[in-house]
Amino acid sequence: MLDTYLGIDFGTKRIGLALGNSLTGSARALSVLPNNGGFMDAINKTIKEWQVTQLIVGLPLNMDGEEQEITRQVKNFARKLKHNTSLPLDFVDERLTSFEAERQFKDLRQNKQAKAKNKDQIDAMAAQIILQSYLDLQG
Repeated sequence: MLDTYLGIDFGTKRIGLALGNSLTGSARALSVLPNNGGFMDAINKTIKEWQVTQLIVGLPLNMDGEEQEITRQVKNFARKLKHNTSLPLDFVDERLTSFEAERQFKDLRQNKQAKAKNKDQIDAMAAQIILQSYLDLQG
């Protein structure tokens, strides 16, 4: 059976999304949603459009593995997500994914645009890295 995964990088301002599946074992950046009251509808629309069967959420931890305030926010977001979608949900340790996404984005674009202009693409790439690390562990 083909599983389609939605990778999610939760942030207080933006939520990065990525797609992947069990056939290819690869993830790709999809989009970024503003973290406002309407994001759940947009996530549900994405789930329906891409026939997502499982959610993968990045879990931010300190470098020593300790939880922080954003970790609690992500867990709360994940509870709401699970309740609203009834889909299976897994967490992936996302330490350093934003740094890696910025590095990859800079390597890809090799431009000097302001960081703020690139933030959306970076958040989607962070979601891709989160999902790819999950798929790599499954493979």
